[in-house]
Amino acid sequence: MRNHFDLIVAGAGIAGITSAAAAAGRGLKVALVSTGPGSFVLGAGCVEVQSMELGMPSLDESMSFFRSLTDIAGCPFRGGPTEIRFIPTILGSFQTVSLAPSTMWSGDPEAAAQVAVVGIKGLSSFDCNFVAERLAYHAAAMGRGSTYIAREIELPLEEGTVAGTLQFGNRFDRDLHFRQALRDALKPIAAKASLIILPGILGLHSGVEQIETLEKEIGCKLCELPTLPPSIPGMRLFNRLEAHLRRIGVEVFTGFPIQKLQIENGRCRSVLLDTPARPLELSADAVILATGPFSSRLLGSHFGVNSDLRPVDAAGALIANNLYAAGAILRSTSSARGGNAMAILTGYAVGMLVAGAGVQYAQG
Repeated sequence: MRNHFDLIVAGAGIAGITSAAAAAGRGLKVALVSTGPGSFVLGAGCVEVQSMELGMPSLDESMSFFRSLTDIAGCPFRGGPTEIRFIPTILGSFQTVSLAPSTMWSGDPEAAAQVAVVGIKGLSSFDCNFVAERLAYHAAAMGRGSTYIAREIELPLEEGTVAGTLQFGNRFDRDLHFRQALRDALKPIAAKASLIILPGILGLHSGVEQIETLEKEIGCKLCELPTLPPSIPGMRLFNRLEAHLRRIGVEVFTGFPIQKLQIENGRCRSVLLDTPARPLELSADAVILATGPFSSRLLGSHFGVNSDLRPVDAAGALIANNLYAAGAILRSTSSARGGNAMAILTGYAVGMLVAGAGVQYAQG
């Protein structure tokens, strides 16, 4: 049967992508189905582990896997479960993270003494004066000696367009002249700074090679901050990870919600996608739900998840013995703190479990 898979993963957030990558890496034929990117594209996918038990089974292994995954995809993360890094935000504060995209990792106030916060003329979603002033205040309160100055540059606009991060991000991907204009505008500022903070505009698809080339050309490290959604760093992470999944053989079905889980005799036999004309049926030996708050539409409002990461009904009975859950569907991930870390941990654990690798996850 052409539409039969070893595993169907529902949801393209961090949990679903991690599950699909882990299982495909062990040789399973995997389908990833989703209506679109997960909620992590609203930010940059930073990972906070501080709120979790560091001794949890497979935590180190799952974080190492995720770092390797982002390295291969060309959107590398830096850090690890025991790391503590202070990353700047668009609000001029610092968030505590354990892992972050390499384009944000340099933003820690201990990493640079002279920091230029660069705004772009006409880009209303990023106020460089406000961000520089607030970062200076918070860095001083933390006992850091970094100085922050605000600078503004002007970048060329295409005819009939207004300044926006999506427009700039698209042009960074495809327009060499735009990248040269950005380089030339940043060079004089880089001469007097050890770090430049700028809004996220460094491409929706560009890999780390293009960004590192720009850093070498201006002679300064860059730190980009996500602005109003969608986040350019978040979209880049999604696009690069999805492209990697396709390269390793994952079949991706995007844009169609799951209409129904076909459960018979204690097993989830298939899923029905809400495609035009008539539903598309995909069958599988196992199904992972990484659909977050949308899961109740498929499972009903009264369900839980047991310690084996399997959905159960109100009486505690398995809904289907080949159905698994990962990410925000778990009650323990209702808080935003640690949500991405839990998504990686559970996504990896259940992906490997379905693949027969024996990785275990224990709920705290």
